[in-house]
Amino acid sequence: RKALAIEEELGRKEGMASGYGNLGNLYWIRGDLDRAEEMYRKSLTIEEELARKEGMASGYGNLGILYEARGDLDGAEELYRKALALEEELGRKEGMASGYDNLGNLYWIRGDLDRAEEMYRKALAVNEELGLKEGMTSGYGNLGNLYRTRGDLDRSEEMYRKALAVNEELGRKEGMASQYGNLGILYETRGDLDRAEEMLKRARSIYISIGAGGKNLQNVEENISRIKAAREKSK
Repeated sequence: RKALAIEEELGRKEGMASGYGNLGNLYWIRGDLDRAEEMYRKSLTIEEELARKEGMASGYGNLGILYEARGDLDGAEELYRKALALEEELGRKEGMASGYDNLGNLYWIRGDLDRAEEMYRKALAVNEELGLKEGMTSGYGNLGNLYRTRGDLDRSEEMYRKALAVNEELGRKEGMASQYGNLGILYETRGDLDRAEEMLKRARSIYISIGAGGKNLQNVEENISRIKAAREKSK
């Protein structure tokens, strides 16, 4: 707010747009979506006034994520597509990849797996072209989840293992744990309880080693307990 007050005093609209955007992000983190929207809209209004397409794309994207969180998927899609159109016009490939991912997630929520796959593959293609490995891990993981939902477990495993390999290359332990967890659920679905438990224990070990407790670790613990109970029941 101090920074914003100075930008307003100086009449520096670009700085004002940035300040409103920062406050929007802060309210978003707090879960105050109404105030977040107010700040994002103030920022977007200035960006539109200045015809700054990069800022407009960011503003539309932020509002799209906010609308999606509220459950307004039609409103979110409209904003995501506005953002994506600008990113494509500007040739900003990282922004395009993010836009495709946002649309993929939205179609996933709707249960439209074909369109979700189309968007995820577009995002992945851009990330692979640019060599953006963190984006690649996200893309492989998204496709792995999608194929698992369809029951195509072989393709799902292929995607999870690609995501795992890139996370290992990057040394991203939390990402590694996430993929071990995904593989555990996949093997459980196949009925291979021994490998399922092995994967889940690897995930648990990593989460504990990096001090990442919380929901992810809790989910892994619950999955391990369920598998142990299923094994005992089958004896």
